[in-house]
Amino acid sequence: MKTQQSETEVDVLPEYEFSGKKGERGKYYHAYQQGHTVKIHQEDGSVMVQCFAAESE
Repeated sequence: MKTQQSETEVDVLPEYEFSGKKGERGKYYHAYQQGHTVKIHQEDGSVMVQCFAAESE
């Protein structure tokens, strides 16, 4: 017979345990509004660059 584990009994790796930490809402909001660039390095040595800008409301 299987027993159900409660959420507190489930094994969680330490790097995924966030119960004791507080998040900060909007921490990266202003930086994200400035836009950002993503560089994707391909196996053949080339680099694909994608630029993202915030959409105006």
